[in-house]
Amino acid sequence: MNRKPGNESWIRRWGALNLAMQYSWTLLFSLLLPLLGGLWLDNKLGTTPLFILIGSVLGILAATVGVARMAIRTFAQVADDNADQEAGADDEEEPD
Repeated sequence: MNRKPGNESWIRRWGALNLAMQYSWTLLFSLLLPLLGGLWLDNKLGTTPLFILIGSVLGILAATVGVARMAIRTFAQVADDNADQEAGADDEEEPD
């Protein structure tokens, strides 16, 4: 495969941007949806602080779990990539 030196840097940058966007969307929807649901329930039932607080707590828990899962998956993928690179370096024969 023909690899240019600048190509790997470009791929890493887009990968980092992709990962940042995944974290952002996970945080946004994990926090926002339960909060808006709690706000809607409080308006419907007339229990103003109750469901907003419940939605906030559920949103914080969901965001924490979501980001932790993504981080664990990312770290595992990086560790596998590093192990593959080390194995590839060990497989190369040195010239005599």
